[in-house]
Amino acid sequence: MRKIKIGVVGVGYLGQHHVRIFSEIPEVELVGIADINLKRAKEIASIYNVPFITDDYRDLLDKVEAVSIVTPTKSHFQIAKDFLERGIHTFIEKPVTYNLEEAEILVDIASGKDLILQVGHIERFNPAVQELKKYVRDPFYIEARRMGPFDGRSIDVGVVMDLMIHDLDIIFYILGKNRKVLEIKGIGYSLYTPNEDFALVNMIFEGDIYVSLLASKITPKKIRRLDIHEKNGDQIIVDYIDQSIAVVHGDIRYVESSTESPILEKEEPLRLELTHFVNCILQGVNPKVTLEDGKLAIALAKEILKELKIIDLKKK
Repeated sequence: MRKIKIGVVGVGYLGQHHVRIFSEIPEVELVGIADINLKRAKEIASIYNVPFITDDYRDLLDKVEAVSIVTPTKSHFQIAKDFLERGIHTFIEKPVTYNLEEAEILVDIASGKDLILQVGHIERFNPAVQELKKYVRDPFYIEARRMGPFDGRSIDVGVVMDLMIHDLDIIFYILGKNRKVLEIKGIGYSLYTPNEDFALVNMIFEGDIYVSLLASKITPKKIRRLDIHEKNGDQIIVDYIDQSIAVVHGDIRYVESSTESPILEKEEPLRLELTHFVNCILQGVNPKVTLEDGKLAIALAKEILKELKIIDLKKK
């Protein structure tokens, strides 16, 4: 059985799970990890028996066929650029880059090289999302709530780029990549970091579809929920944490309703996502989440940030 030689760059909170999962995939030979914190790299390497560690990701360039980049957003571009230019298959955690221009450069580098370039929008691999498209027909209102307590991670970007970007990707997945945004309004609050720690954004998409998104890293209870209201009276409810979907069938002529709750097999979305990356390399097929998908989410996130009125509560 052919094994792909893979390395992981960045072994913080999320990166350690990339290491764990790659170490368990039979088609993978996990050859090395890189982290600027060498002590951390040694710790993770000892747990998962990784033979090579370094504090300079460039040391992996001659050792791997594929790489997973799990570092702060602002470092994604340069790291991915170096690996792609060497002809190495690349997985980049979301957001794929800090701005759209960087993402477009990566597209140019990867084009024509027959490389797999996958972006880590993990919710696409949530079993509930994989089931979702069976039920979405003609929505008029979509509401997403992605909230949780402050944990000190991902402070180089605000909640729009860190949390809400998941929902932006799902919106395009539901409505289609070519759906235009007609209006954006939003407000954000900064409480712990220099960026927005709380953001409420309302958008109107063509077709008179109203979308409301709330992202927060200052909310005590962790919530990951999506509600879709259909023109036929149905309401589709997705709980990302429970990996569940409920379809409340309504009828605009009657008060009565019934609920359909498909039984889904719960799985670890990150494992499904990274296994998909490996299979795409082995089979030579395009990933479900491409760099073009990542660009769409970033472009809309940047437009939201332009319109977002941010209030600094630390100065109040």
